[in-house]
Amino acid sequence: MRILVVGSGIAGQTLACALAKRGIACDVVEVKPAFDIAGAGLYVQGPALRAFQDIGVVEAIVAAGLPLADDTSLVTDSAGMPMARPSYPRIAGPHIPSVVPIRRRALHEILARAVEAAGVAVRMGVTVDALAQAPDGVTATFSDGRVDRYDLVVGADGIRSRVRALLFPAAQPQYTGYANWRVILPTPAGLERTTWMMGTGTSFGIVPIAPGLVYIAGVSKEPGNPRFERAELPALCRSRFAEFGGFAPALLAQVTAPDQVVYTPIEEVRLAPPWHKGRVVLVGDAAHAGTPFWAMGATMAIEDAVLLATLLARGTPIEAVLPDWMARRLPRCRFVQDGSLQTGRRSHEESPEALAAREHYVRNLMVADVARRYATLAEPFVW
Repeated sequence: MRILVVGSGIAGQTLACALAKRGIACDVVEVKPAFDIAGAGLYVQGPALRAFQDIGVVEAIVAAGLPLADDTSLVTDSAGMPMARPSYPRIAGPHIPSVVPIRRRALHEILARAVEAAGVAVRMGVTVDALAQAPDGVTATFSDGRVDRYDLVVGADGIRSRVRALLFPAAQPQYTGYANWRVILPTPAGLERTTWMMGTGTSFGIVPIAPGLVYIAGVSKEPGNPRFERAELPALCRSRFAEFGGFAPALLAQVTAPDQVVYTPIEEVRLAPPWHKGRVVLVGDAAHAGTPFWAMGATMAIEDAVLLATLLARGTPIEAVLPDWMARRLPRCRFVQDGSLQTGRRSHEESPEALAAREHYVRNLMVADVARRYATLAEPFVW
């Protein structure tokens, strides 16, 4: 069996390693000529750590990140006054942290080393121009003129997926009305744990990701999906989150350079099933990009990849593997997409009634709700 993996982000790298571990040959192409990792940090959550055990990178991730102190985070009001302290289970095992916040670049480098150690080459600056399907395979025409044939093609090429455009050209990312503002900064003295602050139409996360480093993750409503000049971003970031107290003012005062700020409109991809056509399948954000309010997008992509490799290695015909994989992934990915969007809407309402309802929820219901969420996410994703 020969497999083409289009995209060398989190999903593509995980899949390449999982396939190589099972003795399945794969080629990987990546449209970027070199990696300039956008974004600041991310949560590697318990379900992702469990899946990463398959390719042997958990120890490196824990060492490079900064696990949540006592497996909890803090939720506060806009002034920084505590409202709730949700706890997260150790899904990957008792000796593996529940959540490891990490620099996105550090995670990419760990996965890139694993891909190299697995003997998988990545052709940079290349993507697919065309895919011609036959009952027994797919002929791929690449942007560099090369033509090759594969048993299966996997589109792991993100929210702007070229493979999705070839398969389902009408499927486009949809803007949610929210945007992310992310910056890496020095850790302020006295900050002890990841903190999520609730404002009026905004939220503000302060997430330690390495010794001496935090990333701030603000979300604001941005009607009409505006585009800003890069030079405007620092001042806009400071103004969007000016209502927040606690550690926020000192952190925001350090946001002065345009290159510090990663501004990203929050979009979703809700591709109608199936996420495959013939011998071509989409994984991760190419099929089901979601909002960041549960911080589970990368987790779903990692699980997608490990499950697909596991099912392919069982020797079942590809024509049967893809519907089986789809049936297992769809309910779980939709659970995360729907729950995350619901959380985002609750967190960013502005009416007095909605703010009162949110405060009641956070103070009285949130901890139990988070526990129920993770009980579902702790269920096996491979069986």
